[in-house]
Amino acid sequence: MKNIAVHILVSILFTFSFSFAKKIPRFELKDETGKIVKRDDLKGKPAVIVFWGINCLSCKEELPMLNKLYQKYGKKINFYAVVIDSKDINEIRETKNLWKFELPVLIGDYSMLYKFRIIGTPTTIIIDKDLDIYKKLIGPQPEDKVEKLIKDLLSG
Repeated sequence: MKNIAVHILVSILFTFSFSFAKKIPRFELKDETGKIVKRDDLKGKPAVIVFWGINCLSCKEELPMLNKLYQKYGKKINFYAVVIDSKDINEIRETKNLWKFELPVLIGDYSMLYKFRIIGTPTTIIIDKDLDIYKKLIGPQPEDKVEKLIKDLLSG
C-alpha cells in the first residue's frame, strides 16, 4: 500500500512539475517528409502539439478532433502531432489515413515523454507565440474545450 501511495505521489509531482516550467524544452525532430523542425521554429506563432502513439486507442479519437481544429485554425496556429512509438513513415501514413487526420507529424521517441514530462498519450500542449506553455491537456479532450483555449490564446 505504501508503494502505491509513493507511486501516485511521484506521478502527481512529475506531472505538475512541468506546469512550473515556462518554456517548452528544446527539441529537433524530423517531420514525415524528412524536414527538421526545431523548437525555435515555432517562435512567433502559437502552437498545438499533441503527443500520440500508433497503438493508443484514445489517440484514435483525439487526432481526428484536433484535425478539425487544424483545418479551422491552421493558418493562425502551428499544429504538430509527435508520434512517439514508430519511426516507420509508411506505418505513420497508413495510420493517418485510417484515423483520418492531416496534422503534420513529427517523428519522436519515448525520450520525448521524459523531456516534456508526459505520463501518457494523448497529451496536448498548447504554447503561446513566445514558446511559453499556455496549457497542458492530459488524455482525450472535448473539442469545445480545446477550441476555447485556442480562441482565448488568439485573443490574448
